[in-house]
Amino acid sequence: MNERDWDKVADSFEEEIFNVPANDSRGIIRNWLDSLATDEAEATDLGCGVGRTLPLLADRFRHVFAVDVSSQCLEVAAKANPGRSNITYVHADLSKDRNSYPATDVVLCINTLLNAALEVREPLVDRTCRSVKKGGHLLLVVPSLNSTLLTAYRHLQWNLRDGMDAREAQRAAALNGKGLEHGIVHIDGVPTKHYLREELEAMLTDRGFGVLEIEKIEYPWTTEFAEPPRWMKSPYPWDWFVAARRTK
Repeated sequence: MNERDWDKVADSFEEEIFNVPANDSRGIIRNWLDSLATDEAEATDLGCGVGRTLPLLADRFRHVFAVDVSSQCLEVAAKANPGRSNITYVHADLSKDRNSYPATDVVLCINTLLNAALEVREPLVDRTCRSVKKGGHLLLVVPSLNSTLLTAYRHLQWNLRDGMDAREAQRAAALNGKGLEHGIVHIDGVPTKHYLREELEAMLTDRGFGVLEIEKIEYPWTTEFAEPPRWMKSPYPWDWFVAARRTK
């Protein structure tokens, strides 16, 4: 999605865009922010959208930079946080622009590195990494390719339990394979980048980061299917959460 697309969903963001922090039932994001917060540290929310995580950051860090490609989303975020004077709102497209804000001690980036086009995504990853001070930390949430494949398997199981023959069950549960070898999954017709755990480790190591932790932020099956059957339980779908420290 480009700036115009995000501007269009600014007013309906809460209904249309999945809320990761609200569904982080184990509090992984909050716990990491607690562990990194100091009186003098500054933080950045990259791809802040309408500012869902700005209260978490503004209450823990001396200053916060809220960065987003959508000016309309930034307006909504600012209206939602009127009393927090330690937030600076920055309108920027990281896939094109030079960083228009300083590198900070902590950078939170939730489901922003999704663009399927490599020529767009690579500069976005580079600038995200450059947004972190040396010695600082990147907290990253991205879609899991492994989870997508698990969802396809669960769909297949469901079809078989409903009495479909093997070929029909596989066909009905098949993913759009175009670009799948590079982690491109089509969600509602939109090609979206998904990641392997090992891919994340390599991607960040190559950019001078040491990976401290990779965890699953798990969600209920209702995030994947409108009415999942009662037998469909653990293992659940998930996004990857990555905590990494910039060493170079």
